Amino acid sequence: MKRIFIIGFRGSGFRSEPYKGESLLIRAGHVGIYFEGDEDVIFGFHPTEEACRAVGDDEAVKEWLKAHRPMDGAIFDDTAIFERAAELADSDALTDVWQMSLSVSDEVFDRIRTRTLQWYTEKTIFTYAFPQRDQPPPPDRDNCATFPRRLDIPLPEPTGQLARYIDAMQQQGTRWKPKRS
Repeated sequence: MKRIFIIGFRGSGFRSEPYKGESLLIRAGHVGIYFEGDEDVIFGFHPTEEACRAVGDDEAVKEWLKAHRPMDGAIFDDTAIFERAAELADSDALTDVWQMSLSVSDEVFDRIRTRTLQWYTEKTIFTYAFPQRDQPPPPDRDNCATFPRRLDIPLPEPTGQLARYIDAMQQQGTRWKPKRS
């Protein structure tokens, strides 16, 4: 048996003045995954830079997503985002990073890890969109929190609403700290 970790944090908020200069992922909150034996890379799903540029600046992207419009998304190495969220949490931001582990057979672990690395390396595009309130996401759209379902990873909460999702992670997991701290 090997472990796959789901990791996530609530965002600092879009209206919070002290964090207006932070990336949209810090302000919105984010979820990713990492693999036992390769804890130095956290994979996250979010809009591509090209998709964001096509919409406009950060404010335009935020409004586009809040209107539940879709964008191209892909898997990225988002380790630095989670490290930044943990750093901000140490300074009293509401970005505590939580993790939970799932034990899976070696065969399932290898299949999920191989698929993740393939999609990451090939920059495979999927449809990214913020979830609708109180509705499960359609099967052709995901945000960072629901994307692990494409890899056959069970979700701690099915709607992708980060407040609920992170609450579920807190109940089932532990607080995460970067190795450097």
